[in-house]
Amino acid sequence: MRTVVSVIAITFVFGGVATAQGQQQQGAPASAPVLAPETAAALEELEPRYAAEIGLTQGWFRDHNVLYYDFGTVPIGATAGRVLWPIHGFDAKGNPVAIRGQRPIFSTIPGLGDYSGVYRLSYVVTADHVQPNVLRDIAAIDELVRRGRALIRETDMTYNLPIVPRGTRLARDSSQGMPGWFEGREVQFFDFGAASITPAQMWRFIRGADASGQPAVLAEQNSVVDSIPTSGMSPDLWEIHPVTADSAYVPNTVKNASAVRGGGFPIGTPTAVRNLPIAFVDGAAVQRGASPVRAFADLRSPFPPAPTRPLVTQQP
Repeated sequence: MRTVVSVIAITFVFGGVATAQGQQQQGAPASAPVLAPETAAALEELEPRYAAEIGLTQGWFRDHNVLYYDFGTVPIGATAGRVLWPIHGFDAKGNPVAIRGQRPIFSTIPGLGDYSGVYRLSYVVTADHVQPNVLRDIAAIDELVRRGRALIRETDMTYNLPIVPRGTRLARDSSQGMPGWFEGREVQFFDFGAASITPAQMWRFIRGADASGQPAVLAEQNSVVDSIPTSGMSPDLWEIHPVTADSAYVPNTVKNASAVRGGGFPIGTPTAVRNLPIAFVDGAAVQRGASPVRAFADLRSPFPPAPTRPLVTQQP
């Protein structure tokens, strides 16, 4: 029933141009686009040889211990990228009907100036016009839309889907990263669910300067935040505000935002924005809802195995 309903919905969306049974599908993927040197260099940093386990860093939230993953710095003022997910259509409840094995397609990756790790989701409604993973880059999607073989349904939802070197693992998390596409090349990402593109505040203590003259982070002091993931959009992007502590300060005396603001510490303007999804609060895992790309994905092999022929034996 789910498939029948989704096909009816697609027929309506395409104005009666949905693919009939047996109509020719788009076959092999086109050649991967030629990359600019900057893009090629960023993609190279995602090769499996750079994979590692991403550890957990301790912080404070209103006197409670939090643990978060660190996916690195993103440009200040960065906006949400686009993640486009080809699907058959939608079922009667409005949920996406996944193409078996189809991966999402990303508009940007780490190392590029517009990357934040947060993406706005767009559905690419293809009915049955394409086979799984034929669409691997945005140019191919645009061409299919131009030919009237697909349409794009935009959403206003943003999700934290940080891209990492293939083979990367998360500490204290046995789940595997998910595969995606960028400019026709395979990438790996983790799905932390709905997240805001607007950074929240994080206070990081410093003391003195390092050998290069830059403020030296007070490593013994955990950073302090004043919000954690609950329902809705998670605060996964953080503006890092430097807090200057003198030599008399005992690390981890301050464990909440009120003590930071009211403690007489010099607080600087944000020096960076980082993608730091909180995973644990007081040792308990934070319950995060998956993005539709994971929640409704059909992760089986794109094509079912060929049927096994029955064994024929000779009669004596």
